[in-house]
Amino acid sequence: MGLSNSEKQRRYRQRHLGPGGGAERLSVFVRISTKRNLERLASHYGNTITNTVENLINEKTVSILNGLSETEQHEFYNEEPVHKRQNAK
Repeated sequence: MGLSNSEKQRRYRQRHLGPGGGAERLSVFVRISTKRNLERLASHYGNTITNTVENLINEKTVSILNGLSETEQHEFYNEEPVHKRQNAK
């Protein structure tokens, strides 16, 4: 007897987690226009959608970190909510 669809899906997802569990699954809903822009960016740079999303997030993170003080960077990495940083000033 073959594998059930749920077992096939579980194995597929497990294979795509990356070596040593180095990746996580991300599921989001975005506007159609946003999805098309993401596809265009990926195509323009010759990347996959996954690589494009990673690059955009990492570039934005670096941009934000460059504008933060050392204390703010520490808070950023400790996931301090923005409202706590603003109220502390």
